[in-house]
Amino acid sequence: MHPFQDHADMPIAQDGHRLTPTLRATARSARARGRLLPAFVGWACLFFSMPGQAAPEVARQATDHGSGALVLHHQEGDADALLLNADMDLQVQGLLANMTLKQTFRNTSKLWLNGSYLFPLPEDAAIRGLRIHVGERTILGRISPRDQARSDFEQAVQAGQVASLMEQQRPNLFTLQIANIAPEQDVRVTLDVMLPVQLSAQGMSLIIPTTLTPRYLTHDTVHAQALQPDFIAPEQKSGPTLDVTLSIDPLEDFDSVTGTVSLVPTSDQRFRIDDMPMNQDLIINWPTQYDPATRAQAFVSLHEGERYVQLLMNPPEQLEIDDQRARELIIVLDKSGSMAGVSMRAAMDALVYAIDRLTEDDLLNIVAFDDLHYPLFEQSLAATQQVKQQAKRFAARLQAEGGTEMDAALNHALRVTDRHTTEAEHGVDRLKQIVFITDGSVGNEDALLRNIRSNLGNSRLFTVGIGSAPNRWFLDKAAEAGRGASVSIRNEHEAADAISELLDKLRYPVLTDIAVHFPHGQGEIYPQPVPDLYADRPAMWVGKLSDEVDEIVVTGVRREEAFTQTLTLAQAATAPQLSIPTSAPSVAMHWARQKIAALEDEQRHAADPESNREAITQLAIHTGLVTPYTSLIAVEQTPSRPLTDPLAAASVANRLPHGSLMMGIKLPQGAAGVDTLLWVSLFLCLTGCSLLPLSRKIH
Repeated sequence: MHPFQDHADMPIAQDGHRLTPTLRATARSARARGRLLPAFVGWACLFFSMPGQAAPEVARQATDHGSGALVLHHQEGDADALLLNADMDLQVQGLLANMTLKQTFRNTSKLWLNGSYLFPLPEDAAIRGLRIHVGERTILGRISPRDQARSDFEQAVQAGQVASLMEQQRPNLFTLQIANIAPEQDVRVTLDVMLPVQLSAQGMSLIIPTTLTPRYLTHDTVHAQALQPDFIAPEQKSGPTLDVTLSIDPLEDFDSVTGTVSLVPTSDQRFRIDDMPMNQDLIINWPTQYDPATRAQAFVSLHEGERYVQLLMNPPEQLEIDDQRARELIIVLDKSGSMAGVSMRAAMDALVYAIDRLTEDDLLNIVAFDDLHYPLFEQSLAATQQVKQQAKRFAARLQAEGGTEMDAALNHALRVTDRHTTEAEHGVDRLKQIVFITDGSVGNEDALLRNIRSNLGNSRLFTVGIGSAPNRWFLDKAAEAGRGASVSIRNEHEAADAISELLDKLRYPVLTDIAVHFPHGQGEIYPQPVPDLYADRPAMWVGKLSDEVDEIVVTGVRREEAFTQTLTLAQAATAPQLSIPTSAPSVAMHWARQKIAALEDEQRHAADPESNREAITQLAIHTGLVTPYTSLIAVEQTPSRPLTDPLAAASVANRLPHGSLMMGIKLPQGAAGVDTLLWVSLFLCLTGCSLLPLSRKIH
């Protein structure tokens, strides 16, 4: 019998992400002191038998400020030694945006500091340059192989030189380290970033993360230590803030901006956002400036003698779909601790809405997970009213706590689909859909993506990103590996619309098996392979062309019929509706970033996980991009810190995502792997139980 079907309380592991409770005991009598040691050991063993990883060693004993925050103690109260404020200048030109991000690090202490900061950027952003400003001095960064850049930085630390090192930990997560910040001094780090504009039938948008959801780390997490930043406790009102200036060309009007911030116009096409708390994604929407009636459009530019093209592809008009076509819907629901708060409420609303959309011809199952996975049924059942009510009761008992072990839940859903949804078994042509609802708070993304692609079969995996700061790169890549699509839900008020869009418009690709051909000359188009097109979801591809290419032919399959669209580049260069201004260097950089992403995807699923390391490194050095194998390093030649002065370490604490309650519960890490921890847990639990009687004998 399923453990949740007849019990109101779910048997959920009680443990936590990075926070560990403090055991306090007071010996109030001689007899209490006599039994304190065995009792303490026993209960400690019982506690530490819970799956999890102890929090990393703290720089100062101030747990409210995170594991690496250096806290200064004053009569008027405690304060972090290293503070951060950020300024962002966004200049949007057509389909690409140039972003200048200035991060000012303030050393409020009387110590020399080494500072560190883990921060997010859009997953398709290209970091093109770094500059350090110390007083009137400016230090320019250079791109170097990762190992060499780290070695140069460590030498600068020891020599007392001001230096900065920027490394990619994930395509959407970066660490910035600053060495030898003088007492009571400001150091400003300026980053030059390019990012593409997001497209939809409703308009254009920029999505810029400002914080991250704490990652759940496992034994196969790469660079795990770098993914454990400090977080500000929810009761603290201080924390990093962001000022934004924004210009868009061309622009007629705004549709919306992230709900909790105000956009102030300063001129016809310039706007400001002041003092935005860095606790949620900054999302800016404006009306489309391209012709949505045109199926394909091309924008050609030249850079350093090379030809580049941006292809904007609108899906063909969607054909009428038989609303009675049956489906099997398996909902994989993340109920781990990072979902606590607004994320869990939004997920529950999305789940209930999805259940209500099913008919009795459909099949339904739910697989919830935290440290373990909890399937509602061993196999999908017909979505009768009784089954749907059972599913809602199951959902109502779910609580957000525990770790984030996705693999087993996804494997269960994929295996159930393979076993029970063939036409021969059911006699109908069912859509096989897995809807994965999560904030993506994991550190082992590559392993999960390999698993999805290896076990997908004929299913389609759709991802629903939950919360104000989801791991969008993982969610998009999971949907891409699952041949599906991804949508986002910030709060419970958006759940119905997002799930409706997902289950209706996105369930049928409008154009599949897409290929791009060059009758004359050669070209490299990315992303590769070209993903399917879904209704109301335009796509932008970028390519590098030889001089001979005069036309591009796009082919695909539309509802089992051949589709062809031919673009003549000479016409594209002069057509009025195609005159969207875009910087040629930005297009070239975007192409290089997309090619590197394709090489990373290829090696992720290859026998050798670093088969393209040399190719990625060479392309990144040539174009000046930060990648897993290259970093930006800036070092001032003249030492600043006297070598006799001590050097402390501090980090900038991130804000928790808006609406998150995860610091109020326990969230495990599981770096040893769940299987290992279960055996260790059993041993320690038995040890604890054996010591408890000893305390009674002493008594």
